[in-house]
Amino acid sequence: MTKRQIVYPDADVEALRVFTGTRRTRLESLGTLHIHEGAPPSDESFIERVKDASAVILGWKLPDTVLNSMNNTEIIAFTGIGAASLVNLPLARNKGIVVTNTPGYANNTVAEHTIALMLSLSRQVPRLDRDMRAGGWRHDLQSFDLHGKTLGLVGLGGIAERTAQLAIAFGMRVIAWTRNPSPERAQRAGITFEDLDTVLSTSDVVSVHVELNETTHGLITAQKLALIPEHAYVINTARGEIVDEDALVKRLSSGKLAGAGLDVYTMEPLPNDHPFRQLENVVVTPHSAYNTPEANVAIYDIVVDTLEAFYTGNPINVVA
Repeated sequence: MTKRQIVYPDADVEALRVFTGTRRTRLESLGTLHIHEGAPPSDESFIERVKDASAVILGWKLPDTVLNSMNNTEIIAFTGIGAASLVNLPLARNKGIVVTNTPGYANNTVAEHTIALMLSLSRQVPRLDRDMRAGGWRHDLQSFDLHGKTLGLVGLGGIAERTAQLAIAFGMRVIAWTRNPSPERAQRAGITFEDLDTVLSTSDVVSVHVELNETTHGLITAQKLALIPEHAYVINTARGEIVDEDALVKRLSSGKLAGAGLDVYTMEPLPNDHPFRQLENVVVTPHSAYNTPEANVAIYDIVVDTLEAFYTGNPINVVA
């Protein structure tokens, strides 16, 4: 009987460091482990790496051409939360491949990055830093306190709950929209649930935290963006496709929105000529909110747990 093949086709340096010791031993008890450093240079190379894989640990986007070729694969363990934006879930289902994710690994990490973007905007940190490095000493760029302001959360998963805790520590009032509100969830998070239009129209900062799927793609339309007050800021550390990017650019460019702090984009890497790179009222980071040593350790612990559970007949963290 051929031994099960577990393949990580696009591992980064941090993954190589973490997949040692007990984690590696646990995976090797399930099958032969093959870790390839770096993204495959082509679809053909990708296909070659995964052609015999029973299980694939996936770090980034899986092209449909590669997924179509995966006839021996039983499970794709995605190392993140938003698998839908990087794996064609309907195609995986049609091929009988289970897709999992790693919920909870970066709740604190992404929440802290969300707060960092909020502070960068509210205190004008990037603009003041650029001016200082150019020899300036500006006092005309006034900032504002988060204390006393209203934070509106679009979605209330683990990251949003942790963001709420941190915002409350700053003295913010926190409201949220979710498809599954309950008094128990509101009490636990220390927030008030409102409908989506109310969250958008009454918040000083709107922060997006829903998972990308068929129901949330394009959730924040141009019409929804128009509800947000002109003095307010938008933060997105979820997925770029959730917000109408063109409409967001227009509102930011026209002064209809005070600013935005963004870690995710419809096209990644963000094109060099994209307006987000040029607008003074936008703070951008390269989809790196999740990237800390603590989160990396947590993500691979969940991957190992997930593969062990799958091969003992008790699947966990299944998204497709």
